[in-house]
Amino acid sequence: MKKGRKIRIALFTDVLKENYDGVTYTLYNIIQRIPRDRFEFLFITPFPPSNSVKFPFPIVVCRYIKMPLYGEYRLGFPYFDKKLDAALADFKPDLVHFASPSFLGRYAIRYGQKHGIPVTSTYHTHFPMYVDYYFKYLPFLRFLKHVVPMILRFYYNNCDIVFVPTRPVIEDLVAVGIDRSRMTIWARGIDTENFNPRKRDITYIENLCGKGGVRILFVSRLFWIKEISTIVKIYRKLRTRCPEARMVITGDGPQRRYMEKRMPDAVFTGTLLHNELSKIYASCDIFLFPSITETFGNVNLEAMASGLPVVAAAKGGQCGIVEEGVTGYLVEPKNADAFCDKIDLLIRNPELRKRMSTKVVEYARTQKWDILCSAMFTLYEKAVRDNTR
Repeated sequence: MKKGRKIRIALFTDVLKENYDGVTYTLYNIIQRIPRDRFEFLFITPFPPSNSVKFPFPIVVCRYIKMPLYGEYRLGFPYFDKKLDAALADFKPDLVHFASPSFLGRYAIRYGQKHGIPVTSTYHTHFPMYVDYYFKYLPFLRFLKHVVPMILRFYYNNCDIVFVPTRPVIEDLVAVGIDRSRMTIWARGIDTENFNPRKRDITYIENLCGKGGVRILFVSRLFWIKEISTIVKIYRKLRTRCPEARMVITGDGPQRRYMEKRMPDAVFTGTLLHNELSKIYASCDIFLFPSITETFGNVNLEAMASGLPVVAAAKGGQCGIVEEGVTGYLVEPKNADAFCDKIDLLIRNPELRKRMSTKVVEYARTQKWDILCSAMFTLYEKAVRDNTR
């Protein structure tokens, strides 16, 4: 590579629609911090941003397959796509990066191998946990429990660098055969100007929940995989144990109607963005997150930056974020009684809540996007430099 020339990176992602999920949240934070004097990017996706978004880099919208059970989601199918082939031939990337182990990811790997350039990936979805979750209900598909690790080994053992958000997730991946030397911890950052306790608005939360009581917040897309049934069980138990508690559910998805029917006194806000989202976080008191399939769980960090102690399942990415008894509690997955015990403890001890609130904010302030993205860009440069020696 000629000295002084910008490094060219082709980034493959099945979703580039803004505010869609945790993957796009991470991507947009990276995109905002790309040093334009050092890098050129080309984005390949079947699901581009809205027309109203002024996206700063060229985008190739590739072929895709519609996924009717997943709303507007599109699964990229880049094969036999002459437009994509021509765009890559013209761009001539020095490195390819893929965001998920999909058809796009496979295409990126094969492209990198064919052209002798580095391949990198960010690990977003903890598929081993998805396997455990779904296949126990579908016993005739249990053979896939052995297939999924093989698929993951293909994708991630063909990468030069895999950016994994927490050490517990790295250990899970090592257990299914991913080469440890290829993985590096790359966490997630938080904008503490946007998420902070100063956004607390008593009038706002009282209009939603009524006066008094302790507000317990859950934020996520409302899919079964987020442990919707466990949330319903916790709600029912808390109504008896802690009648002063009020649950607030922020997010939307196919299981919203199921939850509303079984949680009649809970507050459902739907999807909130920007200032409304930061306000709901800061205006509640405890954050509940029973999901067991997260690689990181951005919502945990958003809640912590807003001053909320976290009560989360002791599985997945949150194990690398929540410090037991200091910034919250990690409890046995799916155990509604265990969740209620810790929530009850926080409700009955306002001083404990206050002390934890101080600690979670202190922790969140150490998690800076600028530092994380700078480290990623440096590793990109090293991978390209090492490849050209």
